[in-house]
Amino acid sequence: MHSLLAHLHARGLDGIPCVHGLDDEGREVLDYLPGDTLDPETTAPSDAALAAAAGWLRRFHDAVADFRPGAVAWRQGVQALGEGEIICHNDPGLYNWVVQGGEFAGMIDWDRAGPGRPLDDLAFLVWSGVPLLRPTPVADSVRRLQIAAEGYGGVSALDVVDAVDARMDLIAGRWRAGIERNDPGTLALRDSGAMDRHLSRVREFGDREVAIRSELARS
Repeated sequence: MHSLLAHLHARGLDGIPCVHGLDDEGREVLDYLPGDTLDPETTAPSDAALAAAAGWLRRFHDAVADFRPGAVAWRQGVQALGEGEIICHNDPGLYNWVVQGGEFAGMIDWDRAGPGRPLDDLAFLVWSGVPLLRPTPVADSVRRLQIAAEGYGGVSALDVVDAVDARMDLIAGRWRAGIERNDPGTLALRDSGAMDRHLSRVREFGDREVAIRSELARS
């Protein structure tokens, strides 16, 4: 993770913490990114912040494209990059955005970084940031999906919805693998009920998805 963040700093990526190493007790020392995080359960970012976050995600993906660490240990286990994969943040949910004065300013919590498709990251960003994880009017979801797709660039809003479906399947698979490895963070999610809540939201989104897709196809 330290090598990843160092690489991103060398590429000039903004909005990330700088790693200063370990202290005498073996604890990581990183820059503090001033600002606030947002709760996706109750809050939605502004259109401008959503567009900026999607644009930042594209800059991150461009900056990380030549970071090829080989088969190394990530939170998800030892993995090498597969075809079409880069190192993704893997958890760019609203609770990991840093916001200053309502404007997107950076991303924290890099412990789940690892190999993935770029669209996997964008899918999770919109899941939390549109948000798709809780009921919102279809017209609002469509408009904000288009904002995120345009902010990222080179993809359509329908591409992003396809990626959301794939990302939700990926989350379930990673959770199963984490439980099998007795990963403490994954077990905590299970025991807190977060997994059951997430799966319920995925089913609820499936009920709205047909209308969202239909509206996007007409726009």
